[in-house]
Amino acid sequence: MAHHKDAELEAVLAQLVDAGLVFRHGEPPHGSLIFKHALVQDAAYSTLLRGQRQELHLRIGKALEERFPETAETQPEILAHHYAQGGVLDRAIGYWRKAGERALRRSATAEAVQHLTHAIELTRSLPTAPDRDRRELDLHLALGRMIRMVKGIAAPDTLHVFSRAHELLDEDASVDEHITVLYGLWGVHYVRAEHAAAHEVSQECLTLAERHRNDEAAALGHYILGDTLWATGAFAEARSHLDHILKLYGSLDESGAAGRFQHNYDVNALAFLAWSLWPLGYPEQAARAATQTISRARQVGHVQLMAFALHCGALLKAGFGDDDEPGSGIADETVAFSVQHGIAAYELWARFWQGAAFARHGDLHQEVDVMRASMAAAATIEAKLFRPLHLGQLAIAYTHLDQPETAIGLLDEALATSETTKERLFDAELHRRRGDLFLILGYASQAETALGQALTVARAQNARLWELRAATSLARLWWKQRRHVEARDLLEPLFGWFIEGFDTPDLRRARALLNDLR
Repeated sequence: MAHHKDAELEAVLAQLVDAGLVFRHGEPPHGSLIFKHALVQDAAYSTLLRGQRQELHLRIGKALEERFPETAETQPEILAHHYAQGGVLDRAIGYWRKAGERALRRSATAEAVQHLTHAIELTRSLPTAPDRDRRELDLHLALGRMIRMVKGIAAPDTLHVFSRAHELLDEDASVDEHITVLYGLWGVHYVRAEHAAAHEVSQECLTLAERHRNDEAAALGHYILGDTLWATGAFAEARSHLDHILKLYGSLDESGAAGRFQHNYDVNALAFLAWSLWPLGYPEQAARAATQTISRARQVGHVQLMAFALHCGALLKAGFGDDDEPGSGIADETVAFSVQHGIAAYELWARFWQGAAFARHGDLHQEVDVMRASMAAAATIEAKLFRPLHLGQLAIAYTHLDQPETAIGLLDEALATSETTKERLFDAELHRRRGDLFLILGYASQAETALGQALTVARAQNARLWELRAATSLARLWWKQRRHVEARDLLEPLFGWFIEGFDTPDLRRARALLNDLR
């Protein structure tokens, strides 16, 4: 009987080959048949009833699993496909996840994301039940670790993954799972410059830490809240939270983080501490913190952390430093490192600081193009963080190109952006640069108004260095207007507040002007 069926099958297959519908390679049991055209395959498949198709896929899946176990190990996505089409969703989900994990081991991150996404889609087809939500959460946690690299930190797909994971969190989820989801969700909001939403996630993390008395959650909560406060211009509050993390980890020295912590939030905290100390009026301490950030990151040996640490130095030098300083060396190093290790986000930002640095002393038109290209690339991945700062730096380049009106337009756009996003970290500097540009154009009244706004913002933020820059510009204007007493009364007590940084261009200029006023 079996021999009769085999002969019948052979006859049918021969007819298909003779008709030119399929190719035949080899002989059973190791031979194979391939349709000559996908349309022929689709037509043949469409003639099967739904139940027949499911039965066929299920039989193929079981046959592969039982007779070809190596396929299940090396190509689990094939079994996942057949079990999904066969209606056995549990097994399909398991194989899609296995395929994702296998792709990740091969560093095929995009492929891993695709496989895990298939698994999540199937999970949603399962009946509603706690174990279904648990499985979906597990898959989202696995996917979240990868999607940021494939789609970008601020991409809509990344936001969707972490938002859904956040919805799936319940009391049974571990503290580590809560931390993973909150950090991911905060990162999306932060890089998208959605600072109000980022602040809410930060507070939720601190509440989690307090409820469970968990130092890991506390370190993360203080770090992301400190970052968010820094971005909104609350430098002193940010410093308080960042200092708290460093106390949790032990110290500011390079001896390493306490062993009980799984993540190196101390490195992140040092970077943002550097960025906070500078506007607060402690440039030497800021520079030391930036150096410690890089040293600590090298000690940890994590590639992405190292790229972040280098970017810390690039932003501090080219972004916060004096308008006339070159500061391209650290930006060059950040770009080279990011390119070498394929870290797109920090390469993009570092290229901007390269352009900003060279625009002060190099080919202005070329470097303006570099800065604009970097900003355009950031926009394509929803990365709106630093946009007011970037627009402010671009305005410097146009100032050097003798296009002050264009520069003022960029500064107006920057201030409008900060008003929308509440990213206030550079507002005082934006107003100060508007004032300086009005002086170039000969509009003394508008310049005085803009510099007064810069002083008001800087004082509200306790940003002594930003205040000193604005006061120096305003005092110079008053000096030219022979308002010497007012100029000296503005600048002298502010200069007297500083206890460090006297060799920086900012303090040297202020001191020289004071000497002229005395």
